[in-house]
Amino acid sequence: MPSTPHSRHTKRQPPRRDTSRTAASSAAVFGFYWRASWRYPLLVISCAIAVPLTVVINSVLPPLIVTNVLDRLARGDYQPGHAWDSFHTSLIAYAAAMILGGVVVWRLVDIAAFRLEAHVQRDLAQRCFSHLIKQSTDFHANRLGGALVGQTTKLLGSYLRITDTMLFQTMPLVSSLTAIVVIMWGKVPVYSVMLAVLAIAYMTVAGALARPVRSIGRQHAASESTQTGQLADAITNVMAIKTFAKEREEEQRFAETTQHAFTSMLRMARAHMRLMACFGGITGSIATASLVVAVYVVVNQQAEPGTIFLVVSYTATTAQQLFVFSNSSLRTYNRAVGDAGEMVEILGNDSSVPDPQRPEPTRIDAGAITFDQVVFRHPGMTEPLFNRLSLNIAPGEKVGLVGHSGAGKTSFTRLLLRLSDVDSGRILIDGQDITSITQADLHSAIAYVPQEPLLFHRSIRENIAYGAPEADDSRITLAADRANALEFIGEQPDGFDTLVGERGVKLSGGQRQRIAIARAMLSQAPILLLDEATSALDSESEALIQDALWTLMEGRTTIVVAHRLSTIQKMDRILVMDEGRIVETGSHTQLLAVPDGVYAAYWARQSGGLTESELHG
Repeated sequence: MPSTPHSRHTKRQPPRRDTSRTAASSAAVFGFYWRASWRYPLLVISCAIAVPLTVVINSVLPPLIVTNVLDRLARGDYQPGHAWDSFHTSLIAYAAAMILGGVVVWRLVDIAAFRLEAHVQRDLAQRCFSHLIKQSTDFHANRLGGALVGQTTKLLGSYLRITDTMLFQTMPLVSSLTAIVVIMWGKVPVYSVMLAVLAIAYMTVAGALARPVRSIGRQHAASESTQTGQLADAITNVMAIKTFAKEREEEQRFAETTQHAFTSMLRMARAHMRLMACFGGITGSIATASLVVAVYVVVNQQAEPGTIFLVVSYTATTAQQLFVFSNSSLRTYNRAVGDAGEMVEILGNDSSVPDPQRPEPTRIDAGAITFDQVVFRHPGMTEPLFNRLSLNIAPGEKVGLVGHSGAGKTSFTRLLLRLSDVDSGRILIDGQDITSITQADLHSAIAYVPQEPLLFHRSIRENIAYGAPEADDSRITLAADRANALEFIGEQPDGFDTLVGERGVKLSGGQRQRIAIARAMLSQAPILLLDEATSALDSESEALIQDALWTLMEGRTTIVVAHRLSTIQKMDRILVMDEGRIVETGSHTQLLAVPDGVYAAYWARQSGGLTESELHG
């Protein structure tokens, strides 16, 4: 069998760093949001045109109109007692500018902004969900689910805050400043140049001084994520807290976490207040200097009163907008970048178990499984668990897998499901390397029933039909009946429409397991993988579904990981694992006949020393 691009090579490297402890830079966050927004160029361009137009109409033109009125008054260019006849054009223009800019054009900006933000928020939510569910199980094992939910929520909220601040604060500042410089260049060039230089210098210095605050903001965001994750972890495990009477200890633990978040919040507030005190002084100095210089110039040039009014008005407007930029805009940017940084970093990292770039069409049909010289070691371990493990399982063969804890049973199933990748060697199904197809295609070929049932907070019907959503009620009912679940389902308040609670908490362990087995019965996968699938069942329930399980196994390649050896006696073959090696193989009867055998010892301990005939007699 020829090697695929991923076979017989070292395992693909994990993500470049632990994303739970790092956050993306400010540039990375802004670049990420820009790319997300630019998927809707018409809305972005509409905002980019409408905002400057609105600022000019609403903020820059009115002072110009007033300037014209003042200059005419100073020159006596009007009819005394006939204000409307003298100034009706200016009055109408002023009213039109205020109404058009403040009511009409700004509303167009609102519409474009709302539509842009709604589209991008939807896209970001879908992208986060898709990215997270495609990550490896190791990724999720090393992170709190609640923290990931919190980071996703903060990413969406940060986009809104950054976009609103950009559209309604930063862009108006840049637009008005540009318009003012252009207008004043023709009236007072010195003032125009001085205002531009001071404003640009101010914004540059403000951005540089705000960097330490951004760093503190990232630390605060991380503490909030920890707080959210701990809250979700405690709520998920509330039964353990109650049954071990650990409410007080958990309250203290959470109080320490919230205190850490509180302390980091105060650090950020103090840094921001120091920054604002500095910016307030600089803004006042800029406004005073600009006004003094401008008045001196226009007086020496014997400028008209309207020009002096224009200088005063534009200086006040610019100073106010600069202060808003340093006080509000930078504060929003710093907080939003800190909130978004963790998830942006996660979204920038590929899964440690990626799909091939050009996957092959799946050819899995019969279910023949081959482990070909497989080498696998756990992360951080120097010695491999599997060292050139080779194994062939024929189509339709039923294989039991036993061994003590840590023998390699779980790793065997994880590698077959490609929840982890091998370091070298290959795993093939029907001669096709599993790394050459998508994980979705691989998992569609394997009906998996884990030791801990995986149920959603949905109805019993939806949980049973999860692997076969096209199944009608008759097939769902039949699967429930064959899994010995129909009786207890009928006792539920809403029957098949009963919600099972988060992770199926409203059902008993045995009931959850039977729902999972019924789900596997609906699957048409050629391979069946049962990982301690009857471990949560009492002896009576286990006996009742044994026949159903054998019916389920018919025509399928089956691997049963079992601790309870009574569940695998009738397997075609039993593999005994120890420290990653297959130390014994054979049928139940053959293995019992091995002198001082590992399997025989397991059987003796579980059967209490009785012979097989005595146990079943």
